[in-house]
Amino acid sequence: MEELKHRNALPVGFWLNEYQIESILGKSGGFGITYLAMDTNLGQRVAIKEYLPSDFAVREGMSTVYARSTVDEEAFEWGLKRFIEESRNLAQFNHPNIVRVLRFFKANGTAYMVMEYQPGKSFDEYLKTNTFSESDLISIILPLTDALSTIHAAGMLHRDIKPTNLYIRSNHTPVLLDFGSARYAIGQKSVGLTSVVTPGYAPLEQYDNEIEDQGPWTDIYALGAVLYFAITGEIPPAATRRIMSDPMIAAIEIGYGKYSQHLLEAIDWALMPNKEERPQTIVDWREKILLGIPQSHSPSIRLNTGITSTIRQTTKFVSKPKTPPWLMTMAGMLAFIICAIAVGVLFDQNRQLTEEQEKRIVAETKIAKIEANLTFEMQQHKKVVAQLAEVQKTLDEVQGFYTDPMMNADSVKVAQCEQCLLQQKFYDVVGVTANDMLNVRQYPSTSSDVITKIPPDSRCVAYLNRLYIIGTNIWIYIEYNSVQGWVNSIYLRENKECPLK
Repeated sequence: MEELKHRNALPVGFWLNEYQIESILGKSGGFGITYLAMDTNLGQRVAIKEYLPSDFAVREGMSTVYARSTVDEEAFEWGLKRFIEESRNLAQFNHPNIVRVLRFFKANGTAYMVMEYQPGKSFDEYLKTNTFSESDLISIILPLTDALSTIHAAGMLHRDIKPTNLYIRSNHTPVLLDFGSARYAIGQKSVGLTSVVTPGYAPLEQYDNEIEDQGPWTDIYALGAVLYFAITGEIPPAATRRIMSDPMIAAIEIGYGKYSQHLLEAIDWALMPNKEERPQTIVDWREKILLGIPQSHSPSIRLNTGITSTIRQTTKFVSKPKTPPWLMTMAGMLAFIICAIAVGVLFDQNRQLTEEQEKRIVAETKIAKIEANLTFEMQQHKKVVAQLAEVQKTLDEVQGFYTDPMMNADSVKVAQCEQCLLQQKFYDVVGVTANDMLNVRQYPSTSSDVITKIPPDSRCVAYLNRLYIIGTNIWIYIEYNSVQGWVNSIYLRENKECPLK
């Protein structure tokens, strides 16, 4: 690939453990940088992705990466954990059409994902110099659907499918690159993160970081958009433009006469703005795509060819009759009738065989669909259990404060009463580095104004019996040096030795 320039990139020749940087392969939507490097131990090239979210991280000096400010530290560290988690999840796959993760490691204040590198070009670059027939597109799209089926069965989503993230190797086989799951997760923490979605390829449900209804249908929309771009040369309109009055011209209209109706209908199905109207699993969508394969490749046609061959063999050795003409005529008529009956019987048997095979294929497809749905449901169940565990953890932390029984889902206010004052709690500052300060904010949010700062070694900070819950974060209202404000509870630890004030 053409070498790209990036002011935050590691310099050419830089050493990362046993890897030496050779060039920059690309940037990942403000999320990180991917390098081409040489594994000096094995003597082969690898691709290395560096976690460097440009919206809240910067490189200082030649190598070390830092959060831009103390305000960004929580988001940076949270994203770093998600990046490592994604690396670990991808390393479990050994699929020919999924980028192979060899290892990951932490260095320079950040983390790195080491992947196989193979010569080729992105699908976006490939489209600029190649034209695709339907069979060409099928040969690319089917391996990718198989790769996505494997990913979805593991309870994961790609979340950033687009032509630049589909790689075509030198042997013309496709591979999925640059998963967007970690980047999307960080987007939930930092709404300012660059390119959380890619307009035209991201469905509507990806535009709201709070929505939890993404699934296989989300990746199917993106892959359908890639096919739409491949056959039309145009990127579909952004999903946000398709809500009220959809300006997109249907694939069935643009591709009429150039591609099969089944393939065009499959593309339009995948691009339905409403997620409930899209294919819910890759199996559903792939079944629709396969209907467009030319009939000359179907099993039934091969069987019919075999029958024709059998009929020819049965009539090949008929010798010239030596009987009188009138008897020959009767014999000929009889032979014709017998042959007709034989052909009819053979044809009926073959038709029955073909129908049985078709029934078996339909049954196998249904079984595969059920298995895929069951696997996905199991993964969703695991996610729900994990979410419940997070909720329980938050509730356990809330119980550490005296709260009003009438608390609602968004905020908790504690009544100011004599009993509450008698039970007043005090806290020590924890988890703040010696050269930093704990921010006290006007409102319970990291984006709110800082009204004062508390030194990292402060003790006996008074809790004023008010708290506010945002997701799994608990903000509490405190008083320090006669100044009242909000701090995140993770930076405070109860001190029962403090005297009542």
